[in-house]
Amino acid sequence: MNISGVSSNENMQKTEWKPIQPLQDAGSKGALTGVKLSEGKRLDSWEITHVQSEDSVSLAKTYQPGGIKVVRTEDRHYLRNTEQYFEVFEQYARGQISEDEFAAYSAVFGSKIQTTLHTERSTVGGLNAFVNEMKENISKGIANTPDNLKTKLFAGGIEVTWKELMNMQKTGEYIDNFLAAGGSGTYNTYANIGIARAYVHKSGLGLTEDQVKVLSEAVEKKIDRKLETSKLLLDLAAGDKQNPMWDGYYIGGTRTQPVASNTKMISEITEAFSKIAPNDKSTYDAAVERFQEIMRPWETIFASYVARQEPAYASSYVHEKERNSKAGFQAIWNGTY
Repeated sequence: MNISGVSSNENMQKTEWKPIQPLQDAGSKGALTGVKLSEGKRLDSWEITHVQSEDSVSLAKTYQPGGIKVVRTEDRHYLRNTEQYFEVFEQYARGQISEDEFAAYSAVFGSKIQTTLHTERSTVGGLNAFVNEMKENISKGIANTPDNLKTKLFAGGIEVTWKELMNMQKTGEYIDNFLAAGGSGTYNTYANIGIARAYVHKSGLGLTEDQVKVLSEAVEKKIDRKLETSKLLLDLAAGDKQNPMWDGYYIGGTRTQPVASNTKMISEITEAFSKIAPNDKSTYDAAVERFQEIMRPWETIFASYVARQEPAYASSYVHEKERNSKAGFQAIWNGTY
């Protein structure tokens, strides 16, 4: 069923959610059309950040480019977890790192947010005001925690607290994780695309209407890129010597990776996962069951190839494959993938 709106809770507003449109056969070789993306912004080891005034309370009014400062970033500024930058910013508030170090960490922090949320700017507005609030708390003997810092930061065109920004970042990174796991040019690619579009609307994530909108737009851009990559892989595989083993299901597989090419299966998978209602788990389970039904004929054929080398394993291959696939899908939806 298609969804016209999703209500998270009493404080959340309704958010429009658009279903996936099935892919169409775009040529005699079954090429799939993606969305042509503009060339991504190159990330080098030099970051140019704008110095902005933060004298006013409203960041929406004060987020204006001023002088330009060139900042050198190094490997040590790239922290594993985005939430770790909280500790770095507090170190700056305590005078334990230099202004240049703060600028470098801030630049990398901004680029991480930009990558996940697909924001136009590679900077997060309001960090100076954020640090000033930390300094004030320190002077009063108050501990700095994500819960008690109220300074509004500016990212993705909206104002958010540190805690809200980290929640958005964590959700975006999680979606990136399972989108990447599905690969490009596989049948799982199209299942995971449908999951990503629905997942961001789950009420349990605690996102506001504006935050869902930012994340949804970011997800769509990443899906565009995923489809474009799949299209490129399909074109490469079409020029490869075809392996009869994959006939009817994949192309390539000799010098290139096998690429999902059965447009009927892809459209059926896409349609199944477009029917997920984000807050109705049964619709997700139904999509997973449909995916396994669509893939079962291929898995049965592949089991016959397995039988040539591992006869004992071949008899249980389809069952094991479906069990593991279902477990993986459940982990994705439960947030434990």
